Amino acid sequence: MIPLDENIAATPHRIERTEIPTRRITVYFDGPTPQDALILEYAATPSEAWEFTTAAVHAGLLVTVDGQVGPELRRLPCRSLWH
Repeated sequence: MIPLDENIAATPHRIERTEIPTRRITVYFDGPTPQDALILEYAATPSEAWEFTTAAVHAGLLVTVDGQVGPELRRLPCRSLWH
């Protein structure tokens, strides 16, 4: 679960504000047909979102970023996969 601002003080270890995922990244992958398209969503920090989006767009992917982060979103995969 993504800690909310009011829960930060209650967490066992200190979480820096820059480590809190406040961006939703949506990545769109074309399929052989429109029905086969794949859309993935991830939670990320602002800096992760910027770095990932830059790399993904450079690789030819369509990506959107917004602030619609919810507890159901998984974190952006390991940085070494896309950096």
